[in-house]
Amino acid sequence: MPRSLALTAASLLVLAGGCVQPAPEYKETPYPKLGLNQDTLEFGSLEFGEVSTRTFTITNEGYTLLEDIYLGMQMGVGSRDSSEGVTGLDIGPGMSGFSLSYDIDDRSCPEGSNNGDTGEEVAATAKTSHTGVEPVDTGTVEPEPDPETTGPELFTLGPACSIPVTVTFTPASDVGEVWGSLIVGTVQAEQTEEQADAGELPAYLRDPYRYEQQIYLHGEAERGQGTIVVKPRSYDFGYAYPGQESPVARVAVSNVGTGDLTLSGADLVDGCDPSFSLLSSFPSNYVLAAGQSTLVEVLYTPTTTDPAYCELHVTSDDATNPELDVTIRGNTGADPNNAPPTVAIRWPEAGYEYNSPNPLELEINIFDKNQPATSLTCRVKSTLTAATIADCGAIDESGHVVVSVDRELFDSGADTLNVVVTDANSVSTSASVSVLVNAAYPDSDDDGDAYGVETEPIDCDDSNRNTYPDAAEVWDGEDNDCDGLVDETTEGYDDDGDGVSEADGDCNDYNAQAFPGAPERADSVDNDCDTVVDEGTSLYDDDGDGFADVNNDCNDSDPEVNPSAVEICDGIDNDCDGLKDSADPDGCVATDSAPQVIGYPRPSQNACLTEEQISFTVKVFDADGQVPSYQWGTDDAEANALFDNIFAQTVNFTCPKLSDTSAGKLVTVYVLVTDPDGHQAWSDTKIAVYPSDYELYDPYTEVIVQENSGACTSSGAGGPGMLFVGLGLGAVVAGRRRRA
Repeated sequence: MPRSLALTAASLLVLAGGCVQPAPEYKETPYPKLGLNQDTLEFGSLEFGEVSTRTFTITNEGYTLLEDIYLGMQMGVGSRDSSEGVTGLDIGPGMSGFSLSYDIDDRSCPEGSNNGDTGEEVAATAKTSHTGVEPVDTGTVEPEPDPETTGPELFTLGPACSIPVTVTFTPASDVGEVWGSLIVGTVQAEQTEEQADAGELPAYLRDPYRYEQQIYLHGEAERGQGTIVVKPRSYDFGYAYPGQESPVARVAVSNVGTGDLTLSGADLVDGCDPSFSLLSSFPSNYVLAAGQSTLVEVLYTPTTTDPAYCELHVTSDDATNPELDVTIRGNTGADPNNAPPTVAIRWPEAGYEYNSPNPLELEINIFDKNQPATSLTCRVKSTLTAATIADCGAIDESGHVVVSVDRELFDSGADTLNVVVTDANSVSTSASVSVLVNAAYPDSDDDGDAYGVETEPIDCDDSNRNTYPDAAEVWDGEDNDCDGLVDETTEGYDDDGDGVSEADGDCNDYNAQAFPGAPERADSVDNDCDTVVDEGTSLYDDDGDGFADVNNDCNDSDPEVNPSAVEICDGIDNDCDGLKDSADPDGCVATDSAPQVIGYPRPSQNACLTEEQISFTVKVFDADGQVPSYQWGTDDAEANALFDNIFAQTVNFTCPKLSDTSAGKLVTVYVLVTDPDGHQAWSDTKIAVYPSDYELYDPYTEVIVQENSGACTSSGAGGPGMLFVGLGLGAVVAGRRRRA
């Protein structure tokens, strides 16, 4: 009975009795509301036989807090008829490997609420439909559950009460992703005749409009096999110099498989340059768990700047790659980051007259940004004698050098002294000074550099004191050394003969195989000058999957193919173990598999009013990664037009009109899933549709009329007081029309 009708009836009864009665009171109590604190449980990756657990909580969120009292109703949770393939709290459709457990003694309630039962007291009254209790007025009488076929026992949750449920994942057989579902349903007790006569509700109720919810379960099953990867597979120490702090190479040895990997050893092979030594390594028969790594450290202590080579040999029980080598080198090749050394002659100046029997002193500064000045090679060469006449190596880090050259090392005449500084990368820089040894300036020498236009050799520019035969070349557009070439050995000149100078973008003008547009080589050099080294070669991870050719990637153009990939039944060696598909000892995952519907089509709510819009979505897993198509429908052909898009994964649905406006009905909604190969799967669920005036979302309203004892009497049996009491009890069931 609507609240207004109850008030009218009460007023008429009061007038008929000829007395004034207290006004009726109203008590609103929320119906149960099913609350889950998780939508999806992620279990991570497990090997076969491993176990992972996750916990979620079921809560009765249907309550109102009134003066520290949680006002609400008992919510039934538990068994359904397993003949429909589902129970009210159990693992639903999906892949195998999941199970659940709970203990009703773990229920907890806040102070001011209670459950009111132990579980066993209500177990025999469970309803038996996987989609919820049938709407009333349908004539359906549901059977009592069969003790041999029902799932977990029924229990109740009072207002604001909760219970933890544990879900366990143990991979069973599949390799790769595993999806499952868990169904949580609410149920309500049968209303006994005594309760109906007394106007009382059943002992426990369900959530009226979302009485069943799903939780998706997701894990991954892995094959238990160790797979070794060693990075890097080649290591270049670059340039190290005697006396410097010894550099260390760190080589990572990783297990990218899913089982244990036993490492036998890591050793430097015979014939390694003695400047290399093992600094640290793993012990023999070291077990490396899946996903773990360890380091091998190699120390480089050069005694010279000569090239040095070595190989690190790593062995394991990986059946595919039991032996792997790492190439190690130092002080080899061209260093792309190398900068030429610099040299400056501070004394004497060009054209200096040397007529003394005492040694000639030269003051020189040498420097290199990549290496200590003391490690540079410095020589003073005489053009006149064609000989090295002095060593100008630095004695400290300042690079300031004073060199004394004995008089007898010179011939008389005009001479050009070249100071040549060379770094460990064999890159040289020169500076020069012209001197006149025990001779007079030529009459044709106009610029005072000791050479004239009539001398031999001839000064090619007698107006520039820094231009004379065999002078050091600088980038100035001039032929400084009078050899007929301009700017050779400078940034503006193509020194390596590859057609590009440093000024034109050559990133390494000491290597003819390095210039913009050059083909990239596996040589640890940026050959094409794009700042990326070795791309497109065996040393580079071209597909971005973390493995290069040298790291056992058997197809570096496909990120789905590498030593850590799952073997797919596609005619390809996906995991790079040399075996394809069924020949692989762990088998393969079928690529022509059918899609699987996980759980049931998930409605936004399980009950609705006619012409109300709700939504449905479906979770589908396809082991071969194909994107399926969808088609929705119902068991009522006319209702199919009520979907906004029957081909979408998530659809909006307008609940249909009812032919009999006094009763509700169940509507079956199904979805057909089809993958591109034509494989199909389908699933369905049911929703309860009620008339538009059904109070689906309102709290239960109880009308209470208090008896005014002794104030009024009546000649009828029981008196007016009994009439009021009867009206109040009637309002208990009339507070919600056609409640299921």
